[in-house]
Amino acid sequence: MPIDWRVIADEVGDLQPDGEEKGSGTLSGIRALELIIGDENIRGAVDWWASGEPGAFTAEMVLRIIRSTVAMNYCYEIYKTEPNSLRSGAAVFLLYEMADRRVLPWIPEFLEDVSTTVRWNSVMALQNILAGPLGDDEVASAKQLLAKARTDADEGVREKATEVRNRLASDPSLRHLDL
Repeated sequence: MPIDWRVIADEVGDLQPDGEEKGSGTLSGIRALELIIGDENIRGAVDWWASGEPGAFTAEMVLRIIRSTVAMNYCYEIYKTEPNSLRSGAAVFLLYEMADRRVLPWIPEFLEDVSTTVRWNSVMALQNILAGPLGDDEVASAKQLLAKARTDADEGVREKATEVRNRLASDPSLRHLDL
């Protein structure tokens, strides 16, 4: 069945009443992919990845590529509803792989988690977040969270946070972060 791009553009909010398209960038493209794939299929991909069954790696790669808001929200839902479980840890790992500014509000909670794995993955998410486009307030918040991670009770989390900070600070394209 062919895709009706006009309908998709309208559903993602890019089509104006006069028929002109306003194009709201990558997020509307992500939402278009979510509509084409279907929210249920995206959530199913998260579940399939977490199962570790054959095809899990393929599901993971698709989710990394599309960076779906639906997938991110579902990962956070798993984290919240299944605390201290393997699925919860897996969900935060997958979030780190997809992380951009949309994940930033959850990082403070992850850094307070009892699970070292969750805290470690939140540091990795901060690496991805800081490497992406951010506003000044988001940069300040992410830098503050990375500094907090550098004082974590776990030596491995502290070391990873220091490694991430140093890696980002040595990247000439990220000089604006002033790390």
